[in-house]
Amino acid sequence: DEIRLPNDVVPEHYNITIHPDIEDQTLTGQVTIDLRVTNQTSVIVLHASRLNLSSFYINVNNKKVDAEHTSCNLLQQWAFTLENPIEEDDEVVLGMEYDGKVLADMHGLYISTHHDVKGRSWKSVASQFEPTHARKAFPCFDEPNMKATFQLSVVRGPHYVTRSNMNLRVSRERAEDGLYIDVFERSVKMSTYLLAVAVLDNYDYMKRLTKSTQEPIEVRLYAPRDVLKGQADFGLDVAVRALEYFEDYFNISYPLEKGAMENWGLVTFRDSALLYNEETCSTLNKEHIALVICHEIAHQWFGNLVTMDWWNDLWLNEGFANYMEYRCVDHLFPSWNIMTRFYAENSGSAMDPDGLTSSRPINAGLQNTTNIMSLFDAISYHKAAAIIHMLQGLAGEWYFQKALIEYLNKYKYDNAKGEELWRVVEKHASLPHGVTIENLAEAFTTQVGYPLVQIGLINNDEEILVHNQTRFLFNNDDEDEDDLEWPIPVHIRTDEKDEAQLKWLRPGEQKVHWRLDSPAKWVIANTGGVGYFKVLYDRKIYKELGKQLEGDHTEISAIDRTMLITDAFDFTKVGLLDVSTYMDLIQYAKDERDRMAWSVINQQLKQLEDLLSETDYLHLFRDFQRSLIVKIYDEVDWDDDEDDDSDSDEKDPSRTGFRQTILTLACRLGHGDCAKQAVIRFNQWSVLGKKAAPELQNVIYEEGVKAGDTGTWEKTYAAYQKATAPNEKQSLMEGLAATKDPKLVHRLLRMTLDPSAIKANNVHRAFSALAENELSRTAAWRFFKINYDEFEKRLGAGSNLLFACIRGLVEKTNTRHDLDELKEFLAAKKLDNNKMKMRQLYENIEVNIQWRELNEDKFEEYLHEWDERRRRIHRRSKNQ
Repeated sequence: DEIRLPNDVVPEHYNITIHPDIEDQTLTGQVTIDLRVTNQTSVIVLHASRLNLSSFYINVNNKKVDAEHTSCNLLQQWAFTLENPIEEDDEVVLGMEYDGKVLADMHGLYISTHHDVKGRSWKSVASQFEPTHARKAFPCFDEPNMKATFQLSVVRGPHYVTRSNMNLRVSRERAEDGLYIDVFERSVKMSTYLLAVAVLDNYDYMKRLTKSTQEPIEVRLYAPRDVLKGQADFGLDVAVRALEYFEDYFNISYPLEKGAMENWGLVTFRDSALLYNEETCSTLNKEHIALVICHEIAHQWFGNLVTMDWWNDLWLNEGFANYMEYRCVDHLFPSWNIMTRFYAENSGSAMDPDGLTSSRPINAGLQNTTNIMSLFDAISYHKAAAIIHMLQGLAGEWYFQKALIEYLNKYKYDNAKGEELWRVVEKHASLPHGVTIENLAEAFTTQVGYPLVQIGLINNDEEILVHNQTRFLFNNDDEDEDDLEWPIPVHIRTDEKDEAQLKWLRPGEQKVHWRLDSPAKWVIANTGGVGYFKVLYDRKIYKELGKQLEGDHTEISAIDRTMLITDAFDFTKVGLLDVSTYMDLIQYAKDERDRMAWSVINQQLKQLEDLLSETDYLHLFRDFQRSLIVKIYDEVDWDDDEDDDSDSDEKDPSRTGFRQTILTLACRLGHGDCAKQAVIRFNQWSVLGKKAAPELQNVIYEEGVKAGDTGTWEKTYAAYQKATAPNEKQSLMEGLAATKDPKLVHRLLRMTLDPSAIKANNVHRAFSALAENELSRTAAWRFFKINYDEFEKRLGAGSNLLFACIRGLVEKTNTRHDLDELKEFLAAKKLDNNKMKMRQLYENIEVNIQWRELNEDKFEEYLHEWDERRRRIHRRSKNQ
């Protein structure tokens, strides 16, 4: 009757033999588990899901004993009740034979199908055991703190290749049926979710050895034969160099004999996160691949060597891997300046869901929950990474690294809790003013949300007034009932002083005065984006910051500009900042050339356009946006390839990303030359076979299809069917979704129900693309509702894939009527696994509605005044 297993009996070693029959989609297996008894008990309870028990035996001290087997499907548990209790120090062995299914559902052992350009297909088997799917492959104690060693054997057909965490020890043919059995070396002590299996058909590999690790590590990259050549070099290079970096950083040699999801010794990836082809992938894809590989290699130490005790501390795994992936890529590719993205992609992105009442603390405190998948979210990944970055910045890089090394050595091959890490960090680093690492970490990991502080200048601008420390919430209707308080590190800089000063706002302090060395026009609090909080300035400071941005925006760092614009935009959603102040601030963007800042501004402009889509002054807002990019567009060259003699690995993705953002925005706004240039390149591709620049494929395909006829769409669809590179295939799909022809829209919609046309894990991407097209948005939502039962069968009732379709189709909703209709439609649907995500979706729509209520009239007034100023300037220049 408990979600968690009793710990009276724990596993020490598994001996597993499995035979996943790919053709019949069946699984047969046998497992023996050596058990250690910690307390007297008469029952052994372990996990099993979707498995049928054929036979079992239990030996106690080498004697077979009788027992009764019962099962609970709800809790996914099997129990074996013994006639006589077993005692501490008894030697107990549990043996089981079982069978089950191997499905194409990406859970447990699942079937993965690869199609080549000629339409041929090959089926392989891969494993996805995290968080609780190992129990679908073999009966086991499927909890992270029940670590054991594993001896795995896999039965396969003669033409398959198998791989697992450890090296292959022996492979032999079975005389009785001609099948082969591959036996792998005994593993190190690890959690069940880290066990990994791959049974591969028509795969090949490339390999390399590390050079600077304590012992050479052979790294192999496996992929289907037809996509391996020319696409594996970059991923293999990053994996090798990341292993070298982390072994040096943690000062702990790689624990396995080989390095190969994050499973120890065998890491599995989506194609798009591992394979890089210069012809079809942009440098932005290269950047993404490097980050993902570094993330998974970081897990070999943080997560695998030392594992969180229970899933409520998942952030210990994912937050650290997220933080370390940026550190790793920054080390491997210093010219990319990847750390300039850290604030926007971690703190900034986490604050969106964390500002909702449906958010949760980093340390979820969920000791007994079946909905563990809900913890794999922006809070565990991005907020946790932001808090770790804040603590590292405060403790000092050298001290923090030293603490991590001690922590990993202290708990290696074991489990740990968050507080155990902070105790180690506390030994190596102390904070001033009576604030401890433990107190700071506890405040930001066990409390939900984040603080808002308000800043003003007083006493002839010689003093900073900090007041009103409160929790920031996006929805005005929700009152913060919790009396939450944080110790807040505030790094201050002013126009008079570039160097930042650290000040502390203690828990509960609501009004603090900080004296400045000299009078200041403006102040940036939380400079560098180190702290996890928002800052609201008084009107005078915003005015001066606006002047500074207009005059010379480079006086404020790119991270600080990004943070200032992010916070200002969010404050308009709750009425804390007048929308005209936000609009005045972003007028400087015509001089902005930083990729991250423009990426954030672009996202905000797109959100605003979606909110204003039904107003009669949308054309004015588009004019305003065009005024921001008219000069930049002329600077950006459609064919601006980097110098051929530069080292391709050292090319700066920020340059590519900036170019992509500006050209995509210009075409979205109907810039005449942009649409013309895109269509020219589309025709060069469709008629002459000249490939588009990878980072511009999306905009070129979309504009080409928009401007074309049915024949244009058919050519694009034919290219989509032939494409093998995931990024290219996605770009082509988004191009197909841009059509203005209702018949073609409905053809693409019907494809979402056809497995041969669109894979299940890409259906939500098709719907998101259709939702971006104003002409297909309503039709796509109607089609999805009419065929909901079919999509539920195809994607799984309550699955993440099904929810992703819903979110992609309705997240732009901004009227009360549409929200009520949405809630009514979804009320009876089986979405229990995504309850928190559904709450967040509804809350975000409420915030959309709230923005319109608070800002629409003022926004219209601002745009008309802006338009009148523009016309006056135009008339004056004509008269001159």
